[in-house]
Amino acid sequence: MPLAPVLFALALMVGLESQALPVPVDRGPATEKAVAFTVNVVWGTEHVLPIARAFHDRHQKATFMLGGLWAKNHVSEVRSLQAMGMEIGSHGYSHRHVGSLDMAGNLEEIDRAQEAIKGASGTTPTLYAPAYGELSPTVLKAATGRHLTVVMWSIDTIDWRPWHTPDIIRSRVLGRLTPGAFILIHPTDRTAEAIGPLLDALSERGFRATTVSDLLAKGPSSSLKTRPSSRKLDQVEYVAIASRRFL
Repeated sequence: MPLAPVLFALALMVGLESQALPVPVDRGPATEKAVAFTVNVVWGTEHVLPIARAFHDRHQKATFMLGGLWAKNHVSEVRSLQAMGMEIGSHGYSHRHVGSLDMAGNLEEIDRAQEAIKGASGTTPTLYAPAYGELSPTVLKAATGRHLTVVMWSIDTIDWRPWHTPDIIRSRVLGRLTPGAFILIHPTDRTAEAIGPLLDALSERGFRATTVSDLLAKGPSSSLKTRPSSRKLDQVEYVAIASRRFL
């Protein structure tokens, strides 16, 4: 693991008293062979709908976490995602480093995104994927205050890396595959190329792709593999989540 993320995670403990924090969800229940892909969208517009069509053509679904500014500027694409049955969540408004923002800054990112996404889609998101996957007590409390479920991931394709080929993307998913996994992807050209064959490979293994909300509706979710979502997180466990994001 790179040193900087470790220092970032450890620094979160400095000056903070032990406290109970809301728990983000990073998977659904392992009761059936189903997974949820989360697609974080603030760029890569030309690849968004081809990725969605790969799901739609196979009668499967995904959750698209939209940046509010992106949604405001791409209303047609947002409506097309909805028409294909994709779930719409929030990725904040302008992709700021929310982990370094105060409460007012976090609420502004959330509220502006909610307004923009509702304006584009007609619906208000209930799911929130913080930009850069950044977590802090303030991020979690701001989201909870707006009645949003904070969504992380259990499998990261790291598909934004230019050298991550379609084969690497597929192997990262298939090599870590578990029932209930949340799989993070982005609208890159490599992901657009990989997603169809990846969905076919999942089907061959008896898995289907659905939305985050669909998985969470099946029963209690868990974080850090064994934690029920209703549980509160203490400071040490929170830092463990923050560190694990970079693996």
